[in-house]
Amino acid sequence: MEGASNTFTSTANMTLRKFDPNHAVLGEVSKEADGSFRGCVRVHLNLSRPINIVAGTRPPSIYDILQEDRSVEKTLTSFYMPRDAVKAIHITSKTTTREVIIALLGKFKVVDNPQKFALYEKTCDLPQGGKGKLHRLADTDCPLVLALNWSTGGQINKRLVLQENDTADIQWEAFSLPELSNFLRILDREEEEYRCQIQDKYSLLRLRIREMLLRCHQEGRA
Repeated sequence: MEGASNTFTSTANMTLRKFDPNHAVLGEVSKEADGSFRGCVRVHLNLSRPINIVAGTRPPSIYDILQEDRSVEKTLTSFYMPRDAVKAIHITSKTTTREVIIALLGKFKVVDNPQKFALYEKTCDLPQGGKGKLHRLADTDCPLVLALNWSTGGQINKRLVLQENDTADIQWEAFSLPELSNFLRILDREEEEYRCQIQDKYSLLRLRIREMLLRCHQEGRA
């Protein structure tokens, strides 16, 4: 990440005014007295597993999720985060990936272990988003530096994405027994849904074959 930081530092004063404020990742940016930069980055949340948050007695609405409501009573609630929700967070060019993850979890009052999550650089197939390739950022990377380089370089197909660690990188010992049991229930449900899809597929195929046989039989009798 040092090379990326040096690349940005050497060109920041010339390109700071050229960044696109409507960039998919980067928001308003300003220079600090110590020469570093402070700005707003947008992070897409792509969480497939339930999270535990400090919230009220009901699961939070999307409005609650995207706002920092300090009036909520502090009780533990488990729920699924809406896919592709976007959260803007103010950081500096010195803020690391791990610090961004911790700050994001704090904004949502998530009490899960931060080690369960990772921040990814997503290179989308299309400028407006969609499918793309993911590259996990190192804990010591500085997301604002990356976002500034993307913006000044005209890379509009980049995104910052927060999601669970890759399966190979998951630290299973960080999960509690209820969480692990919940994962098993999710897998059982997904297996049942997939089984039903397969059954429906072949039931429809069987029906079509029978219809074709009946049609051939009727044509033969005619």
